[in-house]
Amino acid sequence: MSFKKNDNPLYFRAAREAAQIEREGDYRRAAKVWTKANRSARNPLNQMWSENRSDFCIMQNIREKRRAVTDGLHP
Repeated sequence: MSFKKNDNPLYFRAAREAAQIEREGDYRRAAKVWTKANRSARNPLNQMWSENRSDFCIMQNIREKRRAVTDGLHP
């Protein structure tokens, strides 16, 4: 994870939690926690990072849903 020092401890706590959830593959929940981290961040680089991770998780969730539908159509 790319952290910049001197940020709100709540940001770091939420970012660690979001990263763990993301590794577990729960992208919908990870996006929500990344958004929570974003609201806690003071550093602009951490704000951008958490916003980008949230966007990635949202798109990954959409990709997985599409893949599930496509896999269901092919025997």
